[in-house]
Amino acid sequence: MKDTIRRYLLNDEVIITASSTRDLVEEAKNIHSTYPVCTAALGRTLTGTVMMAHTLKNDDMLLTVSLNGGGPAGTVLATANGRGEVKGYIENPYVNLPAKENGKLDVGGAIGKDGFVTVTRDLGNGLEPYIGRTELVSGEVAEDLAMYFLKSEQHNTIVYLSVWVDIDTTVIAAGGLIISPLPNCSDATLDFIESRVFDISNYGLMLLSMTPDEIVHRIFDGGDLKFIEEKEPRYHCDCSVERFERGIIAIGEKEISDMIEEDGQAEVVCRFCNKKYHFGKKDLIRLLDEARKNAGKN
Repeated sequence: MKDTIRRYLLNDEVIITASSTRDLVEEAKNIHSTYPVCTAALGRTLTGTVMMAHTLKNDDMLLTVSLNGGGPAGTVLATANGRGEVKGYIENPYVNLPAKENGKLDVGGAIGKDGFVTVTRDLGNGLEPYIGRTELVSGEVAEDLAMYFLKSEQHNTIVYLSVWVDIDTTVIAAGGLIISPLPNCSDATLDFIESRVFDISNYGLMLLSMTPDEIVHRIFDGGDLKFIEEKEPRYHCDCSVERFERGIIAIGEKEISDMIEEDGQAEVVCRFCNKKYHFGKKDLIRLLDEARKNAGKN
């Protein structure tokens, strides 16, 4: 089953976003060498973020979700654009916790709930990013994003996210549902959705054998379901030599001079894809000159 994000309109009153993200979560797991509970934590965050970014009006707009609940996994962050490209990291990918009583991975224990979920929408064009922040509810990601929608955007939204990790640590299924009633949503349609809560909570289980389209039509059978659009999400890091050069220039003359005097070189590792960038002494001298020129302009 290929990764996909599909949007539907239910009864002309509810937007339903359904996804399958197994491949991109597996790629993230391989990049970051995550232990199972961290695979689930990062996978849920990547999935929720790329689904939320699906509504961005411009391909180059960015949406970033960050969770920091004081748990052993540290900060979990993902950022996605309007094209469906997403990247992310988890501060400590090697957390290993026992499963919860119901047998599920203890994502909330890894992330913690003494902190916040922060959502940043960068619309570009020189505009200030919109930043919303709410307290974490459980650290399980889906509940925390639902609370963000309710408190920060005043929008009652159902969020379901799931990552299934096999005994050999491979990702066998991942995806989610975001159900967003429009302002004109009737009580009858809300009651219809409520009657499907059990099936909604089994979306992840159904992903093991069904496509998102099949699941959505099964869950909301009896409603007026209209397909809107589809995108193919993928894990993609856009790091480059130029980007890291700008980062080195930004740290200032003194820091660059210290690098040259102490080590004569620098190695930078991208936190999103673990790619290493090496800067020799000549590179650092060139970047030091750029930093001096920039300082002279200010």
